[in-house]
Amino acid sequence: MAVSKLVKYLLFNFNLWFFVGGIGILSFSTLVKINKAAFQITDELLPAVNLLIFVGAMTMAFGFLGCCGALQESRCLLAILFKGLLVMFLMLLSVGVLGAISRTASAQEIVKEHMKDLLPLSEQPQDFQVSFQIVEGTGFCCGFFGGHHDWGNAKAVPPSCNCRDFTRNCTVMEERIIYATPCMTYYMTWLDRVSVTLMGIASGFGILMILGMIFSSILFCQLRDGKKSFFLSF
Repeated sequence: MAVSKLVKYLLFNFNLWFFVGGIGILSFSTLVKINKAAFQITDELLPAVNLLIFVGAMTMAFGFLGCCGALQESRCLLAILFKGLLVMFLMLLSVGVLGAISRTASAQEIVKEHMKDLLPLSEQPQDFQVSFQIVEGTGFCCGFFGGHHDWGNAKAVPPSCNCRDFTRNCTVMEERIIYATPCMTYYMTWLDRVSVTLMGIASGFGILMILGMIFSSILFCQLRDGKKSFFLSF
């Protein structure tokens, strides 16, 4: 059975996309981890981010091996590619599960309980307060659960709570106009979007990996049958 050139070059193109996609996943997930405060990444989301970093690195490696295996028609490299894609597919499935779990009410309650330990906010380390004030300015919110009360007292409420967009929900506090919406609402909306993004990435690459496994299996079988035919001709 002759090796199909169509399958061969389709597999090469898939692996080229894996390699490029791996660079994208690795770059984005590393950026997110380095700038945890800017992306509001909590300890609950770090496992998914770390898993994406690992998957991105492995995708690059197996994408390169797959390109070489397809061009050189190497059964060894194709076998490694298939096993690697299977492992990465299971890992991406885990990312999707983590993203789905983070959207459930139970996970949200865990986040709430974790944040309750940080009250009052004015007694937390300075770097945490600065990071949270960035969240308040970005999300047009103040405090976490109880609005400005989460800062402990009126004097401790930072300027990030000052209402600058009067189309938002604002209230008056001792001659100051501040945001009335707690940041919990903003945070859960953002968390839901991140979860959807993670599941979308996992689903998209999962489909590509399934196709890659199919094409690598076909090419591997064609090479095996071709080798058998070669020996039988003598």
